[in-house]
Parts: sequence; structure tokens; C-alpha cells
Amino acid sequence: MTFGTTFKLSAVAVLFASCGAMLQGCNKTMALEITNIYENGDTAFHYDYCEDINDGRGFTSGIAGFCTGTGDAWVVVQEYHKLTGGKDKLSQFDSILAEYATTGNNSTVGLTGYCSVWKKLGASNKKFKQAQDNVRDDMYMAPAMVYAQQLGLKTSIAQGQLYDAGIQHGASDGPDGLGGMIKTTNALVTKDEPGDSGSMLTINGYKIDEIVWLNKFLSVRASVLSNPQEPTNMSGAWAKTLYRIKSYQFAVDTKEYNWTDSVSVLDNDGKPTTVTCSMAMSSQLDNGVARSGIAFLWALFLAMLSVSDAMLSGCAKSLALQVTNVYENGDTAFHYEYCEDLKDGRGFTAGIAGFCSGTGDALEVVKLYHKLTGGKDDMSQFDATMAKYAASGSDSTSGLSNYCEVWKKLGTGDAKFRQAQDTIRDKMYFAPAMAQAKTLGLKTSIAQAQLYDTAIEHGAGDDADGLISLIKRTNEKVTADVAGTSGSTLNVNGHKIDEIAWLNLFLVVRTDDLEHPREKENQGGNYWAQTTYRVKSFQYAIKLKEYKWGTSIKILDNDGKPITVKCSTSPANKKNRRAT
Repeated sequence: MTFGTTFKLSAVAVLFASCGAMLQGCNKTMALEITNIYENGDTAFHYDYCEDINDGRGFTSGIAGFCTGTGDAWVVVQEYHKLTGGKDKLSQFDSILAEYATTGNNSTVGLTGYCSVWKKLGASNKKFKQAQDNVRDDMYMAPAMVYAQQLGLKTSIAQGQLYDAGIQHGASDGPDGLGGMIKTTNALVTKDEPGDSGSMLTINGYKIDEIVWLNKFLSVRASVLSNPQEPTNMSGAWAKTLYRIKSYQFAVDTKEYNWTDSVSVLDNDGKPTTVTCSMAMSSQLDNGVARSGIAFLWALFLAMLSVSDAMLSGCAKSLALQVTNVYENGDTAFHYEYCEDLKDGRGFTAGIAGFCSGTGDALEVVKLYHKLTGGKDDMSQFDATMAKYAASGSDSTSGLSNYCEVWKKLGTGDAKFRQAQDTIRDKMYFAPAMAQAKTLGLKTSIAQAQLYDTAIEHGAGDDADGLISLIKRTNEKVTADVAGTSGSTLNVNGHKIDEIAWLNLFLVVRTDDLEHPREKENQGGNYWAQTTYRVKSFQYAIKLKEYKWGTSIKILDNDGKPITVKCSTSPANKKNRRAT
């Protein structure tokens, strides 16, 4: 499968706990089964498949064709290690898999016995199957559904096609990747185009029927399969897989737009075949998604972190994290041990990002900690209660009597507990904020850091008070070209606006939201209105023209006093707060 170290998305709709109308249940199962036909010749889930198909990607194996030369097979093995708690039968290949994943090497030298072990585990080992399901969803289904969500796709067939394209092409925004093909397709939309799908998309300011758009995408994908632009895809193998396009075109022609319990497609020989939903498999796959809940997009976000280009990194990231620490805790330190009930409707707030027992992010920290410890640990006693409160959004602390005591103890000296907090903070807040920054084209440290701080306080979602909604409201205010001195110009609504001019608009919008939150859960106790010092602090930095950060940054503390934050490159290079 196409993955590699350059996996990225050009536009990402940020974290959402559920995907609304996105593929799930039977729709998801059938999408997976259709792709199984193209990959393996039948609808079965071949967890035990493994061979070298000589396509320049090393061994191809498992339900999603995980490859040793592209990195996704190594991700599966690491996930399996987490589920087994450490050493297992695949551990012998770790160093070689890591090397080949990093270098993109298609060699199979040093992997003698790899396929034998993979096949044995894939045949009957439930944890190994679970590892494959998890990685398949995180690396291929989730990115495809993010794109579908952002495009506004409603039909099963369009969503299924994005998943299949992600599996074969990878989710990157290179010319052969899913993101790149979507970009090419969108460029073809130059006028309103009606249709009969019942779903209209808005692309480039035009209204286009979803199936009309899908037909354009299929044409673009067929062109890429016939004439790939990236050297790694030029072996000639892709041109032999145009049956994938013809199969979906057949389903389009027969108006199989929205799937229930079956769908008719063409098999790899061009013969019509009916794919039916396997209820047992549907239940298993949905359980796989439930494992992550909010974590549905984690691996996607983690991948984006490695390719953030001009996004916050090094000292700039350290400064951004520390600045938010000031607002959250009153100093620049990383308070892994922090835990208290703020009476803000979110239960206990704890750790470096204000992880809350009532919003689900604290549960994600605990679940990751369990993986790192290999099973039962001091936090295990709270699992059932935390799961219940995360699911219901309850702010109750009943059943969590010594929760803060345990959290504080682990946060003080347990390296794995700190690692769990760092990882969840980055995946749930930092990465989504940087994805939005990348989509907007933000170049300055101060603008990128502001999106991160907003995600920490407001959440990274598209609810009325979330980061995405604030960006949308800011963009709506851009009605003319606006010049400036930042050296970076954004293109918003067809207008050219200086990045700092845009940031000033964003800060006005955020202030209004803090003073007048739209969501009921954020209106309690006038809590948010008391935190406008976060905005004033950034406005102060703007006045000092602290646009691009080096080793220090001047801001205002929570009492309005000027302070200097200095770069810390210690392992505690991380910190933050809540999601909505």
C-alpha cells in the first residue's frame, strides 16, 4: 500500500468524535469488501495474505496490502506489539522493518520467514487481526473520510471510491495521491452542474452534483493509473488495474448511489457481482472504530506532524506550548501532575492539556497509558467509569474518588504516563491546529501558535465554538484585499489578505466567542469570558511584531504583565487543554 514518510493531507477537516454521514456499519463493510475484490479477487478479509508482488514495495501483506517498503506494514507490527504487550513472533523483524520503512527500501533481505509468520498470525490471532483493522482504519479509511467530510460527500458510492483510491494511491497530496487527485478534479469544476444524486457540492464557488463530481474524479483517477507522475508508481502495474474504475462506473450507471445491505459492482474480469453486507464482519469492524472514538483520526494527524513543512517545530513549537502553559497554569512548566475539578461542566481537568473526564480526552490518555504499560496499571480502576462519562459527556466525578491522587502520582514521575499525555496532546490538539494552519497557508509562528492555543481552549472541532467555526467566521469577514507587512499573503474568498491582518480578524472573532460562547456547555459560570487575556497576550506580541519566533517570545501573562518566554528543548516539549 502507498504510504511512505511523505504521507500528508493538504486540507484536513479536524477531529470529530463521529463522522456523521460517513461510512459506517454495512456501508463501511461493503466499501471494504469491494476493495477486497480489487485487491484479492474476493470479498473476504485476507489477514493472512503475504507475498512479494514485485511492485517496488517489498512484501505486500494483510487486509490492506501493508508493505514493508512503504512503512505501513511496520506500523501494523508496532500496533501488534502494543496489543501483545511487548515481544512476540514478529519482534525478530523489527530492526529491518524500521530500516526499510524509513528508507523506502523494497528489499526483502533479512526478512526470511516474515511471510510465514505473518500468515500464521493472520490466520487465527485475534490481536494481529485487530492490529490490521486498526491501522487500516487510521491510515486509509480515516483520511478518505476526512476528505469526504470536507468535500461534503453524502453518497456511499462517492465515499467508498475515496477509500478505494486511498488504499491504492495513498492519501498524499502528491500528483498520484488521493489529495492530489481531488485537487485535480476540483480544478475541472468551472461552472454549475446539476444532477440526480440529491446531493450538491460547492466547489470553487460553483454548485455541482455529487455524482457529476464523482465521474470527474473517476476520469482523473483513470488517467493517473494509466500515466502516473511519481517515479515509484511507474512500474506499469497500475495501468493493469483500471477494472477498479470500471467497476465503480458500472455502479454509477446503475444508480447504486446509497448502499443499504448490498451493492452491484464489476469483478476484476468485468463480470457483474453483488456484494452483500456481512453483519458479523460489520459488527467486528464497528468495534474496531469504537476502540478509538475520538482517536479515529490519530494516525492521520500523527503522519501530518512529520510533514508539516513550515509548521511549528523545534523552538517555535516549544515556545507555542509554553505560551499556552502560561494561560492554562500560570507558568511555562509542563504540569503532567495537575488535576482538579474546575466546576466548568467537564468533570476533572488534568495534565498538560487539561484532559477532561467528561469530554473523552482524559480517557484517551488513560487508554494509551494502558498500551504503554502492557495492561493493568494504577489507572485501570477508573476505566469503566471514565468510559461511561466520556460516552455521555457527563461532568460527574462520582466513582472517581481518588482519581486525582493517582493522576498526580503518575504525572510526577511515571515516564510512560507523561509520554501518553504528550502523544494525545499532539494528536488531538497540536496536529489538528497545524492542519488548519497548513490549509490556510499560514507561515508565521504567531498565527500558527494562535490556532493551537485556540484548539486547546475551544476544541479543534467544527461545533459553534470550535476552531474550525472560528476560522470560518473569520474568513467570512474577508471581503476585500488587505495589505500588510508580515511578508505572507493569504488567499481567502478570492481576496489577498496579509496574514497578520487575518490574524487580527481572528482574534476579534475569538474574543467575541469567549465573551459570548454559542454552545451551552461553554456558558457556565462566565468562565470563558474571564480568559480574554489569552487574546490580549497575542495582540501584545503582534504590536511588537513578534511574527516569526526564534529562541524567545514576549507576551503578556494572565495579569497583563510583559514576560519573556524562552525556548525549552527538554523532553517536556509539550502541553495543553480540552476538546469539545
